[in-house]
Amino acid sequence: MLPVPGDLPVEGAWSYEVDWAGVRLLADVDQGELTLCTADGEDVTARFPEFAGLVDAVADGLLDGEAVMLDGGSPSADALGERLGVEDATRARALARERPAVFMVYDVMRLYGVPLDPRPLEERRAVLSRLDLSRATRIQISPAYDDGPALLAGVVAQRLSGVIAKRRGTPYRSGDSGGDWVRVAPHAPRAGAHAGPPATVASGASPVPSTTSSRRPRHARRERMPQHDTLF
Repeated sequence: MLPVPGDLPVEGAWSYEVDWAGVRLLADVDQGELTLCTADGEDVTARFPEFAGLVDAVADGLLDGEAVMLDGGSPSADALGERLGVEDATRARALARERPAVFMVYDVMRLYGVPLDPRPLEERRAVLSRLDLSRATRIQISPAYDDGPALLAGVVAQRLSGVIAKRRGTPYRSGDSGGDWVRVAPHAPRAGAHAGPPATVASGASPVPSTTSSRRPRHARRERMPQHDTLF
């Protein structure tokens, strides 16, 4: 489900998330084995060994999210590009110890054999929030916010990549979102919008504003659907 560029939507029911400076990954845990694939279907599991603990938290599931690399607390496309270019698994393990990535998860399309992609966004997020990821290091649920202008103001202030607005009540679909997901580039916030106090999202991750908290489906277990791969 690919976001379309646009202005921040405020009319209607929307949920807002930080547009992380990462690479879109599909994390498939099948019979206790993790596979990580990029947008074009490339298997990059060996390049992110720090995400292996996901199998301890989810024995069977399909998650959508982004691998994020940080440099001084801010997302780094250069560091992420270096990791993606590693071919040797031993080297990848060494880099993971020296400079681990964070997997920011923001959707779940299958859990224990049950397809969740037809269900509305808020139901999928509720299922995601109930997952116990405490045993999976370097895995973080990307926070969702109700106040889009406040989040955008914080993103602008902290020079992050932008905001992803997602329309509530919508299922998870392959391909273009049709405007149900909107990528909002950072710009001067509207008058009256204020960034809340910063809050740490993940260990070592970039701070984002604190507001009131409220991407491809796979119907068959062996089917893979392409993802949008973006370096911000």
